[in-house]
Amino acid sequence: MAELMKLKELLPNYYEGVYDMDVIVNVEQPLLDDFQTLVDQARNNHYAAIANEDGISMFEAMLGITNVVGQDIETRRYSIIMQLLPPKPVTMAYMRELMGALNIDATLTVDTSKLHVNVEAHTSDNTAMQRLSVLLKRLLPANMTFTTFNLPVTSTTGTVSTGTDVLYNTTITNKGGNA
Repeated sequence: MAELMKLKELLPNYYEGVYDMDVIVNVEQPLLDDFQTLVDQARNNHYAAIANEDGISMFEAMLGITNVVGQDIETRRYSIIMQLLPPKPVTMAYMRELMGALNIDATLTVDTSKLHVNVEAHTSDNTAMQRLSVLLKRLLPANMTFTTFNLPVTSTTGTVSTGTDVLYNTTITNKGGNA
């Protein structure tokens, strides 16, 4: 908080020892100090890193952050700062890093001339596919499209029927490896 000069120090010399001015200054000084505290708090609430509870609530309302009941102020502050940070540039290395961090086994193939991304996933985990979908929708530019192929690893042997209109028979001999 900024330290204000005391009102008594701002008075001209000819008011020194005048009882009325001493009373006025003593009454006004706490009001001025309270006003300075309000000004400092209003300034601090513009920055998530130093905002108080009211400032944090203001940021949460602006960013649409809900479900904060029971969270301490530092957790709420961290969520706000994470929302406000600029994203890293979306590169293939960054996408692979994110997919690894989210435990998604997938490879990306980018067709830059068509602005299209083919994603080949190898998982039987539905939540991993949901995480992949959210990741792609959030990070890919708006003018890029993507297609996801999920090719789960199987350990089945036998006849499998595939097709849309007429059933075609295929024999699977894969026992857990990548085909």
